[in-house]
Amino acid sequence: MYELKTKPTNKDPLYVIASISHPQKLMDAENLLRLFGRATGEKPVVWGEKLIGYGRYHYQYPSGHRGEIYATGFSVTKRNITLHLYLDEPILQRCLERLGKHTRGKSCVYINKLSDVDLTILEELIREAWQSMHKG
Repeated sequence: MYELKTKPTNKDPLYVIASISHPQKLMDAENLLRLFGRATGEKPVVWGEKLIGYGRYHYQYPSGHRGEIYATGFSVTKRNITLHLYLDEPILQRCLERLGKHTRGKSCVYINKLSDVDLTILEELIREAWQSMHKG
């Protein structure tokens, strides 16, 4: 049976962030830690090696496979910042249109640095994604 590799750990999110060697990425990660905390009202949890997640999401596929993953979160790599967000609502598309320089996947937003985006819109996007995921 398949076992999810990305699981919650007891690692300190500040320790994970402190390991970022690039000064700007380090500052961006510290800012994201605060921003996600304000937008979700949750405490951060490190999932796997360096994903910082907020909340928990329980899912079940039509095959019957069940699991649990963080509801939202982020990771910072040498290449970019990845925001893991629920993006299926029209209001979220409108936020993305106003966000600033980014690319996106099905449930990820990729940015190079926080100064490329409007932080007020980013916090709105995170808050709206969080609320959309938890309604119903």
